[in-house]
Amino acid sequence: MKITLCGRIGSGKSVIAKALAKDLNLKHYSTGDLMREIAKEKGYTIEDFMKIRSDDIDHQVDSRTKKIGEEEDNFIFDSKLAFNFIEDAIKIFLDVTYEEAAKRIFENQRNSEAPASSPEELAIRNKERWEVDRKKYQKLYSVDIDDKKNYDVYIKTTGKPLDEVIQEVKRAILSFSEKQEDN
Repeated sequence: MKITLCGRIGSGKSVIAKALAKDLNLKHYSTGDLMREIAKEKGYTIEDFMKIRSDDIDHQVDSRTKKIGEEEDNFIFDSKLAFNFIEDAIKIFLDVTYEEAAKRIFENQRNSEAPASSPEELAIRNKERWEVDRKKYQKLYSVDIDDKKNYDVYIKTTGKPLDEVIQEVKRAILSFSEKQEDN
């Protein structure tokens, strides 16, 4: 089983991907892990690496993503773009309002990021960051990460507790897998 999990910042994507990997006995991959791996190979800290991030680095990550999709079978990939490179995966998108996402992550801001003074400021930043990435991917790959047609499963996480979303995603995966087996 191959699963790609895309989602807005603060949708719970990373936590859910790790929980599903454990529950479904799948290997877990993420774009962040691949970035750290490439940074280490090039002798950079992840912070320095992100400052010099270029289209070439994105292409290296994408190439590794595609290779994983071609060479492996039982995994979940936490990534904004893996759905575009792993064709035979179950493609899931987790949506959340920018406001709720900001509330969820405001208390857990990473030290490496410039701290936001309020959830409202964080919501604005997250929306801007998402739009920058969305436009970049449209330019590089002619793909819109906001287009629901790119996904087999689309789940709204706004207002839902994490354990409920994990169960909803798990049910969707099992249902989709059963439909695929019937075809």
